[in-house]
Amino acid sequence: MGDKGINAGKGLWAMKELMQERGLWAAVLLCLGGMAAGFPFYQMEAPLAAGSFLDYCKAALEGQALLFLIPIAGALPMGAAFVRESSSGFLKLYLTRTNRMEYIKRKTLQIYMGGFLPFFLAGAGMLALAFLLVYPLELQGAMDWGKLWQVARVLLRVSLSGGIVAGMAGIFAAVFMNYYMAYGLPFVCYYLLVILKERYFAGMYAMYPAEWVAAKQDWGTDGSGIWVFLGAFSAAVMLLHGLALSGRLREV
Repeated sequence: MGDKGINAGKGLWAMKELMQERGLWAAVLLCLGGMAAGFPFYQMEAPLAAGSFLDYCKAALEGQALLFLIPIAGALPMGAAFVRESSSGFLKLYLTRTNRMEYIKRKTLQIYMGGFLPFFLAGAGMLALAFLLVYPLELQGAMDWGKLWQVARVLLRVSLSGGIVAGMAGIFAAVFMNYYMAYGLPFVCYYLLVILKERYFAGMYAMYPAEWVAAKQDWGTDGSGIWVFLGAFSAAVMLLHGLALSGRLREV
């Protein structure tokens, strides 16, 4: 129980540190802007059909504006954290108080969540605002829980994509020890996948970031394949991130 309590305390401290990052809240605002740009206001004409606010939220989450921002907002909060901590001397001080493995676990999770949370928080905020402002304009009817679940799944897929981008930024930060590489290479890789799929490999929808969000192709009879894909991709990115950090920490 004692070790579990200590680990839980360290996890809460890491999350508290993340929530204090100004980059996180800048990324949340950026995501909200992208969602607002994709929100189909032009379709609103009262009275709206029941469930319209959920349809609008889904359209905003799958819109091109937010898809464009995934490699930017995902890397912004914590992507280059290792470069910053190494250059400031914080890393050496931190390692005198804990072991390397503890730092690696904390940092890989913190950076991944730094990409996950901006989209999740912005999406939850957008859903709440749409409910308050758009739902009253709808024809009276019961809440469509099926549509709500669809929106929640799209939001989770967007957030997982942001976490993957953040993990890639963490890998590039540890490998190159450079801010430009940490922030720029995830963007390059993201759009390289878009170009390859659209121009050369039209049938390879699994490499298409927009498909990670929309999941409109064949992902199995029950659609569970997309969750296996995103989960395995996330685990692989975090593992590679941990290995890159481990290699760098041998030099400290």
